[in-house]
Amino acid sequence: MKDQYHINAEKYSLQRFKNNLRSRDMIPSRVKLKDDLEERFQILKNSGITNHKELIHALKTKSTIEQFSKETGLSIEYLTLLNREAKSYLPNPIRLEKFPGVPRKYVEKLETFGIKNSRQLFNAARDKDDRVLLSQTTGIPIEILNELVGLSDLSRVYGVGPVFARMIFDVGIKSIREFAKHTAEDFVRIYEKETGKKADFGVSEIEFSLELAKELEIAVET
Repeated sequence: MKDQYHINAEKYSLQRFKNNLRSRDMIPSRVKLKDDLEERFQILKNSGITNHKELIHALKTKSTIEQFSKETGLSIEYLTLLNREAKSYLPNPIRLEKFPGVPRKYVEKLETFGIKNSRQLFNAARDKDDRVLLSQTTGIPIEILNELVGLSDLSRVYGVGPVFARMIFDVGIKSIREFAKHTAEDFVRIYEKETGKKADFGVSEIEFSLELAKELEIAVET
C-alpha cells in the first residue's frame, strides 16, 4: 500500500519552496533563510535541484551537507538551517500515547500489533474496512480507532501537534478533508476558546498550514 502520510515532496517544486520562504513570517532562528534568497536558490537550481525531495536528499546527512557546501559555495550553516526548514514540511510521526484523552490500554494493545505512532496507524487503518478488521483483530472499539485515526490524520498537517490535533478533533473537525474547509481565523478562535488564552501563533502561520494541508492526500475514509 502506498504511503500517503506526507505531501508528495517530488511534486513540491523548489520554486514553491522559495516563494514560501519569501512570503512567510518566520521564527527568529530561521529568518536568515530570507537573506540573498534569489541568489542562493539560483545556485540550488544550477546544481540540479528542482523539487523538495531532491533538496532533502542533497542535505540528508552532515557529510552530504559538507559535500554540497564544497560544490556550491553555500555555507554549511545556511544549508543546515535550510535542511531543518525543508524537513519541517514532513512532520515526524507522533507516538499514539502523546494524544490526550486516549485510554492507555488501547495504545498498549496497538503496540502489541506493531502500531506505535500516527504514521503506522494512518497506513494501517485509513480505510473503513481496514479499521473494522483492526477492531475485530485487536478488540479495540471501532469508535476509539476512528478517533485515533482522525487524530493521526490531523497531525499530518504542518504545525499541528498532538494537543492541537485533539482541540481540533473535539470541536468536530475530524480529518484533513474537514480541516482544509476552514479558515485560519477559525483555528485561532478554536485555540483561544479551548485554552482560554491568546494564541501564540498568527493567522499567517495557520494559512501556511492550510496551504500544505491541501497538498496532502485525502486518504482517510470517515
